[in-house]
Amino acid sequence: MKHIFIVFTAMFGLIANTNNAIAIEQGQDYWRITLPEQSQLNTQDNIYFSWLGCTSCRKLEQELAGELEALEYIPLIARPEWRAAAKLHYTMELLELSEQQKSDMIAKIDAGTIDVTDFNAMQEELLTMGVDEKDLTELLENKELYRQVQRAEGLAAKYRIQYAPTVVIKGQFATDANHTMTIERFAEVLRYLKSL
Repeated sequence: MKHIFIVFTAMFGLIANTNNAIAIEQGQDYWRITLPEQSQLNTQDNIYFSWLGCTSCRKLEQELAGELEALEYIPLIARPEWRAAAKLHYTMELLELSEQQKSDMIAKIDAGTIDVTDFNAMQEELLTMGVDEKDLTELLENKELYRQVQRAEGLAAKYRIQYAPTVVIKGQFATDANHTMTIERFAEVLRYLKSL
């Protein structure tokens, strides 16, 4: 009798998991990416698009850190004014700022004391934080910084990403906060897309 109960419990668990997977629907929870004819599908593209001005993105990043760590972080440039935040992201990366320095900058953006669309204001804040002015000036003239910003812009355009946060999985599937509405649902859909 005990074995029957264990088998029944295991079968019920499988059915429940199957029902969860079935409940995730293309068009409602995620979409299949269609690329223009000249664009090539890259099944290696596993990307998390975010924006430094998005406080809900950071909440999602904290709650789903383990789920997102295998994805490449790309700052989303969905509008021209978002370019400054992407430039700041790559500036902090290339200057190898500490996690604490990055957190301090993001906290000021979240508090509204720095305009995330004004790169000059963010540049001044970097200097206030102790970043060497010569290093910063050299970096801002470095083609690598602009190459990375252009790549981010190109990926957002290629996949037609308009909202943050959004994930692209295997270059073929995507979901965003508009489709999932909650962090829990975002996590469920993300796991499902990874399993496809």
